[in-house]
Amino acid sequence: MRARTISICQGKGSIGHNNRAFHTKNTDPARTKNNIVFVREPIGEAYDKLFSAAVERYNAKQKRSDRKIKTDYFEYQFGQPVTETKLTSPDKRKSFYECLIQLGTMEDTGVGTADGEIAVACLCEYIKGFCERNPNLYVFNAVIHLDEKTPHLHIDYIPVGHYKRGVDTQNGIAQALKEMGYGSGKNAIAMWRQSEYLVFRKICEEHGFIISEPKKSRGVSFAVEEYKEIQHEKERLSAELQPLREMELVAEETVVIGKKQLLSQNISVSPEEFEQIETQKKAVAVQIIENKRERKSIEYRMQALEKREADIVVKEEESLSRLAERSSELDKREEKIRSSERRVSDAANAVEIEKMKLQELEAKAEKKLKAAENECNEQLELNKRYSELEREIRKVKQERDTKTSEILYIRQALGIPFKDDKTDAEEKIKRILKEKHDIDQLVSDELRLPWSQMKDKTPIEMVQILIDRFKNRIAEADKEISESRSIIDKLREQLSFVKQSFVKAVLALNALVYSDQYNRGLTGISKALASGISLFTDNIFKKLGEFESIEKCAIDSKIRENMELFIEPHRTNKLER
Repeated sequence: MRARTISICQGKGSIGHNNRAFHTKNTDPARTKNNIVFVREPIGEAYDKLFSAAVERYNAKQKRSDRKIKTDYFEYQFGQPVTETKLTSPDKRKSFYECLIQLGTMEDTGVGTADGEIAVACLCEYIKGFCERNPNLYVFNAVIHLDEKTPHLHIDYIPVGHYKRGVDTQNGIAQALKEMGYGSGKNAIAMWRQSEYLVFRKICEEHGFIISEPKKSRGVSFAVEEYKEIQHEKERLSAELQPLREMELVAEETVVIGKKQLLSQNISVSPEEFEQIETQKKAVAVQIIENKRERKSIEYRMQALEKREADIVVKEEESLSRLAERSSELDKREEKIRSSERRVSDAANAVEIEKMKLQELEAKAEKKLKAAENECNEQLELNKRYSELEREIRKVKQERDTKTSEILYIRQALGIPFKDDKTDAEEKIKRILKEKHDIDQLVSDELRLPWSQMKDKTPIEMVQILIDRFKNRIAEADKEISESRSIIDKLREQLSFVKQSFVKAVLALNALVYSDQYNRGLTGISKALASGISLFTDNIFKKLGEFESIEKCAIDSKIRENMELFIEPHRTNKLER
């Protein structure tokens, strides 16, 4: 269930605004076509329909021409021709009245929302029964506005009253309300408004809304808790008064019947029965007196309640002007806030639109870039394949020229004329067929597809298949090259390690040959072998280009550490000296 408020108030009465003869800042002209129009009758036609016959009847009764009405009723009553602007006559009658009805607010029941649609249905149901409930209020214009923030209903009506003096049918709100049963005086309009409020409230509750106590909007409020209590109290007192009235009627009938029986000549009554009847008559008389007292007490209480109700209505009417001024200020504030919101919203929408355009341009540019890269790659592949096909064509042409030379030689040997058209045509056909066969065979060998699949392929599709296969081969070759590079790097590391180790061994051998510290024990063949190995390694280093970087007597520290395992301590000391 959804809690909502109801606003039923007196409108400003602008027919041009209601029918959108002009637009204000709070309307959306693009949505004006969605407004629901129930009645749209020119006010002049409505006045003619309602009062022209009454004016004719009035003039027909007049014997003096100066007392006749020489204009239409509208100009007679308001002193100027028919206009859609609300006018007020000298006796305070208005040319028409307006009732403005709304369910909820723009925050909870806005146009276009689900609850807004239900609110429109409630307003449609309300206006359909308006004329039946109010036969003396002639509706000449009624419209639901859906081009503003919240759905609301404008009802423009002319009150019709009937009089004994003057024109028998006139514009009169007080007489119209009186004829519809709302009494007279200040509380008549309040009673009528409360009745319409309850009707619309019931419609809204039937559509699933919970109607909360309404806020005083635009200076009018129709649902006052105190007023409801008064109505309930009046109904209760009327209910209490009804049995007393019935008892009084019964008692009066009983007394009358008793008199008839006593005065009748055909009926005899015993003294005892007559005494009982007299006793009953006295008891009934006493009861009648008590009932009258009780009824007077209740009537007094009802009068007090009616007076209290009238005071409440007067207080409400006195607050109308103050609330109207406050409402006008709030409307202006609301309009400023809405204007600011619209400007901010427009700016945000513009930024969002520019952002979306930029994103679209970036996406298009990225898409075009990818497409260009793909086209470039495809073109490179096609160029590569085209070069290969050109080479193949040149090769085929060379073979064809060779075969042509052989054919010419054979023809000369056989004595066949060179300019034999028939032979030339046959040879050309055979050559063309052979070339086609050779090309098909070349493509078939390359594609390695069965003929059943090739016959359904176009040359472009076969070239695309070749390009895809070349791409796969290139990818496989790249993979093999990457693996080969990895192996080569490992071999280079191993070769560098071996080379470094070999250099260390060669340096130690050179120290054995050329250093006086280490070559003492070498004599004869051993020394010659060491010298030969040293020369051999020198030649190898020269070829490697590293001969100049070798120190002849250098020994690696790790070799020295291993030497100490085989040298005795005293010899080590000597070596150190």
